[in-house]
Amino acid sequence: MRYNEFATTLVEAAAPKVAVQKPKNPATLPQVMDKATAKAALAQMGYENTVFNGNVVRVLVQIPSGQQSGAYRTSIINDILARFQKMYPKAGPRYQGNTSALGSKGGVVFANSPVGITVKDEGVQGEKSSGVGNEAELAGLLASMVKKYKTINVSFIDPRGKSLSMNGVTTVAQTGKDVKARRKADVVLSNKTGNLPISIKQLNAETWESADRFFGAKARQIIDQLVKQKVLKLIPLQDPVGAYALSKEVVIEPTEEEAMSAVFGSDISPEGGIVIQTFEPKHFIQDKNNIQIECHAVIKEKADIPESHMMVWLLRNNPSRLSKALGIRGIRPMASVLTRAIGTKGTKDVILVDKDGTVIKS
Repeated sequence: MRYNEFATTLVEAAAPKVAVQKPKNPATLPQVMDKATAKAALAQMGYENTVFNGNVVRVLVQIPSGQQSGAYRTSIINDILARFQKMYPKAGPRYQGNTSALGSKGGVVFANSPVGITVKDEGVQGEKSSGVGNEAELAGLLASMVKKYKTINVSFIDPRGKSLSMNGVTTVAQTGKDVKARRKADVVLSNKTGNLPISIKQLNAETWESADRFFGAKARQIIDQLVKQKVLKLIPLQDPVGAYALSKEVVIEPTEEEAMSAVFGSDISPEGGIVIQTFEPKHFIQDKNNIQIECHAVIKEKADIPESHMMVWLLRNNPSRLSKALGIRGIRPMASVLTRAIGTKGTKDVILVDKDGTVIKS
């Protein structure tokens, strides 16, 4: 897919794939929130991974690498609350702090209803965070094979036949915490003649990178433009004082150069590549020192990027965030995968704009 075809592709992707029932008359909005309505509304917002714990709906999210778990969960709760207040004002949605049912970060509750909504992270900080646990598992396995056989032959392959390989591997280095100069490699395989840098993305990864510095200034220009056009509102927050929330998330077309930089960084292309997989034992096929690793996708060039992981810029609410380049507290620019930006069914209520900030769909 060429990124200059973005506008057409994104509008088509964002078109509802299933019929979504919306109340036509405000009088039909529920006075009391029930679990089924809450779950359906969350799915419409793009939060489709949910489970019930009694009357509490838990929204399951994967904490992006480098994020503080608590701050990220709080930003999602604030986003959910703002959307319910807009969609179902008669149900009396409000924030409720720490309770035994909602947990330490609290959640959304409703007037005269036992239903609550909270956010739970599927990963945790440290070696089990969104990307690090995956890469640590892979690196550990390959390193153990090098220790046993001295050299190994490694091949990553996807169902399309795309592959990434290196023979005679003698060293396996885990490098995911080194992000200076926009490095992307999580694991680097080395043999006597060279290196193979590999970036690893889990299947449910939502971002390619945080983009405060790289995209902050341009994000500010687009926000100012949309506010001036009255397409977007900046809503002052009381906590923290001086922060603002976007009335809707904004999804922006990247330029060709921006997309390639966000996906491949400074160290992946042309020698290495990106593999998408949440690794389990079933994905590893070993014959002595020959190891084949099955992946959802192997990416060595832009044509290899599956549509689900197409990169877009996403401006989202994050109350504690202050991007100096953007200059507005409470807003975070991200290089996001397409399904995070518009929802897995393309039904998320966002503002879509092209690379110049012209509205495609709102």
